[in-house]
Amino acid sequence: MKITMISKAVCAVAVMFSLTSFASEKKGNGETSSSPNKVALSASVFQVQNTHKVKLAVDKDVQARLSVVLKDKTGRIYYRETYGKGDLQYRRVFDLDDMTDGTYYFELTSGDQKVTKEVDIRTTSDRVISID
Repeated sequence: MKITMISKAVCAVAVMFSLTSFASEKKGNGETSSSPNKVALSASVFQVQNTHKVKLAVDKDVQARLSVVLKDKTGRIYYRETYGKGDLQYRRVFDLDDMTDGTYYFELTSGDQKVTKEVDIRTTSDRVISID
């Protein structure tokens, strides 16, 4: 009976250690990280149908801040925001109705990662927003 209790205790300890080793992920340099929310910075820009609005959707690392900058090709900044830690997603709708024709850029920076999204605004008979 004592042997059964000891073997169950040894098995429980072995299972606990094996689960702990799977909980941490390996980094490329051999370090381990217990942060399962590490996400590469990714972003998408969508035009809202029949409007001059665009939706910006960003997925980021939960431990990093996000910097959002909207600027034109000369570098003039029209919008700047810093979004805090703690969330994996950033979602915002931008109204570009008052913007003049031209090329604009959303520059997104989180930690050491940077993504740039381009938006072209052209006026023909109807105003056109092109997202690249």
